[in-house]
Amino acid sequence: MPIIHSFPQGTPIWVDLQSSDQPGAAAFYRRLFDWDVPPATAETGGYSVATLRGVPVTAIGPLPASFPEGSRSVWTTYFTVDDVSKAAAAATAAGGSVLLPPGELAPGVQLSIVADPAGAVLGLWQKEKDSPWLREEPGAVDWLELVEAGCEASFDFYENVLGVGTSQMEMGDGVYSLFDVGETSVAGAFEPATATQPHWLVYFNVADLDAAVVRLTELGGILIGERGSAPGVGRWVSVADPFGGGFALLEPEPEEA
Repeated sequence: MPIIHSFPQGTPIWVDLQSSDQPGAAAFYRRLFDWDVPPATAETGGYSVATLRGVPVTAIGPLPASFPEGSRSVWTTYFTVDDVSKAAAAATAAGGSVLLPPGELAPGVQLSIVADPAGAVLGLWQKEKDSPWLREEPGAVDWLELVEAGCEASFDFYENVLGVGTSQMEMGDGVYSLFDVGETSVAGAFEPATATQPHWLVYFNVADLDAAVVRLTELGGILIGERGSAPGVGRWVSVADPFGGGFALLEPEPEEA
């Protein structure tokens, strides 16, 4: 049950949900993951910061006013950078685009939203002081993955913008690509078998995948993919909340005693 306190350049630092129904989404995820989701405040930029045992897990906010009417909810993954303005400029130079120019989200937090050359959206986050983030336990973020056809074509973008390296590991009958910060793999990249909009997928840890799927569907969520599994990884499935926000559930393989 790690609580992450330090975020080197290129490391995922946060995820949040922009929802078409902020109160409805808060109620759904509160019941699905047992999060404490207090009302949004001005101090949190209109977002509700969700916690487990008092440690931040994520935040839920409204869809930006700039989104077209009828847009579905969306999860966004943020990566820490040492200089958000330089990183945003590097995103453009590497063939991506800047969707939200660098600016101060809150005191001490500089933020920009960019897209890689294929269109997958991510956030760039520069903080004066790191704060704790709960990871890799039931109800918390476990893994983050770029889902993109021909994803290797975007690796130079991530190397130039985030300063990460790339590597590969055997998984099942094939190989799986990884983004690395030093010796640590911090995220993955996957080529989908069917056409889909390039995106970053958030995996939430669950203790029992089958029970979590039952709970999700009872709350109005839906399955949007087949269950998958891999030795050394665990079992997972892609799903969506009642408002269209896509994410995944992951039951990690038990560690050897």
